[in-house]
Amino acid sequence: MLETMLAGAGALLVLISWVLIRSMKVDRHPGAVALPAGVAIVAAPLLTEPEVALYNLIRMTVQEHYLVLAHVPLWSFVSVEAMGTARSKVLSHMALKRVDFALVHPGSRRVEQVVQLETSSSRPHQAERRRVIQSVLDAAGIKLVTLRPDMAYTIPDLARILDLDPDE
Repeated sequence: MLETMLAGAGALLVLISWVLIRSMKVDRHPGAVALPAGVAIVAAPLLTEPEVALYNLIRMTVQEHYLVLAHVPLWSFVSVEAMGTARSKVLSHMALKRVDFALVHPGSRRVEQVVQLETSSSRPHQAERRRVIQSVLDAAGIKLVTLRPDMAYTIPDLARILDLDPDE
C-alpha cells in the first residue's frame, strides 16, 4: 500500500514538474508575428507633406472648437444599429475605409465634421470608397467637407468652409 502511494506521489510530482517546465517555455508574446527571412518592417510617415500642411492649418483654424484626428477608420466613430446580416453587410462596406481628418467635439467626443482630400484618381474603387463614406456620413448626420491638397487655404478661408466664426 505504501509503495502504491509513493508511486502515485512520484507520478504526481513528475506531472507537476512537466506542467511547470512547459509553462516556462510558453511564448511570452503569443500574438507576435514571426517574420520570414528577408522581411523588414520599418516606420513610415503617417501623413504626406501636403497632408501635414493641411492638418496644421486645420488644427490652427479649429483649435477652439475641435480636436483633429488624421486617417480615422470610418467604423470607429459611427455605430451601426441593425440586427444580423444587415449589420454585417453595412460593416463590410465600411471595412478598410478611413477619413482623412475627423473633427471631434471635445465635450461630446463625437465626430461632427469630416474633411476629405479630393484626389484626382479616376480608379473605380476610389469612387466607390467616396460613395460609401458619403452615404455613411449622411446617415450619421456628420458634415463632409472636401478640400484640395494642391490649393492654398488661409485660416479665414477654412473657418468659412467649416462654418466657424474666425473671430471666436
